Amino acid sequence: MSKIGVFGGSFDPVHFGHIYLARQAVSECTLDRLIVLPAAIQPFKPEQTGASGMHRLKMVGLAFEADMNITVSDFEIKKGGVSYTIDTLREIGNMYGGDTEVSFILGADTFLKIEKWKGFSALASGYSFIIGTRPGYRQDELGDLMHRLIENYGTVLTLINNRQIQVSSSEIKQIIGSGNSLSGFIPVKVERYIRSNGLYQ
Repeated sequence: MSKIGVFGGSFDPVHFGHIYLARQAVSECTLDRLIVLPAAIQPFKPEQTGASGMHRLKMVGLAFEADMNITVSDFEIKKGGVSYTIDTLREIGNMYGGDTEVSFILGADTFLKIEKWKGFSALASGYSFIIGTRPGYRQDELGDLMHRLIENYGTVLTLINNRQIQVSSSEIKQIIGSGNSLSGFIPVKVERYIRSNGLYQ
């Protein structure tokens, strides 16, 4: 059985927090392939303004271009509209066939909201999750949610010890607007792309 990881999000812009999580998931969970999927529109961020889908797709491609086991997909960008994880995972499962284990990769902050997602029951019972954590982050709440999912749905959950950066995509946008250095937050090629295309000004 092959193991495929799916990592979705806005990636607006992609930063080292995303990159470290993806690489650690591939390594620690021995994934055969990880698919990074920039969303067209996230359900919980319908009014989000930032870089266009094609700009975000290009930046993610630059961020992962040296990673042999990581593929960047334009599936959700081309599809357009709101991107629902359950629909995307079903499509990927159909593409790769029944002999494939599909795991969704996400940070603990996002995982804690999963009970509000479309098709939550189908997600919890049909897919496994790889969760990136940081020490002390809402640990009791995270443990309670994991227990509920395992108890009620038999969900396969894996916590990984991914390297953290203390910055968010929204904070990176503020740094770009101020003209300060992005060293240590995003790859040099991504920063050059942002600057040359005048993004987040």
